[in-house]
Amino acid sequence: MIKAILFDLDGVIVDSLHYHYLAWDHMFKKIGGSVTEESIFLSEGMNSFEILPLFLKQFNVELPVEKHKKFIEDKRNYFRQITKQTYYPNAFETIEQLRNRGYTTALVTACARKNMEKSIDAEHQKLFEFIISGDEVAHSKPNPDPYLIAQKTLGLEVSECIAVENAPLGVESVKNAGMICIAVESTLGRQYLQKADFIINEIQELTGFFPRLKR
Repeated sequence: MIKAILFDLDGVIVDSLHYHYLAWDHMFKKIGGSVTEESIFLSEGMNSFEILPLFLKQFNVELPVEKHKKFIEDKRNYFRQITKQTYYPNAFETIEQLRNRGYTTALVTACARKNMEKSIDAEHQKLFEFIISGDEVAHSKPNPDPYLIAQKTLGLEVSECIAVENAPLGVESVKNAGMICIAVESTLGRQYLQKADFIINEIQELTGFFPRLKR
């Protein structure tokens, strides 16, 4: 029986990926390059320190390894300066409704803790029994670690957890953890989300999947 619902943040609850794109592109322009918005969507779920070498190669830009840390720190700072708290319609209402039905909820995000705190205020963070960010795991998505850490921290079995994602690497992470995955078609078309068990158009459709738990 499903007891917990684990949520990704960017692209599921918070409409923030465009700001991540703007931050990456801002930093790449400083070193003579640029990135595409689609590349941000497709790499979502990975840690920024893993993404940077891939983008440097993909967009044919050079940056010495010793400058990577400063680059990422500046990128994250710029993101926090420009981002606005824009949430998908009925996102928090849906999560609250699921909690009222008896489900445990957790937040499993690849973004840095400071970015998460900028994107979702302290009051809404209380909707989650557990929050794990990208700088708190050794192996980011598509590895299963983020979701397995959440599952173990909640004291549940893998079979008792289901996860909500919006990007291919996130979906892959959930499936690698052995969990059922519901993908929201918010940033990418369903052709990118085929590994998910279910695909929905909007987060509020989740309420149709979860009946009230018996106490």
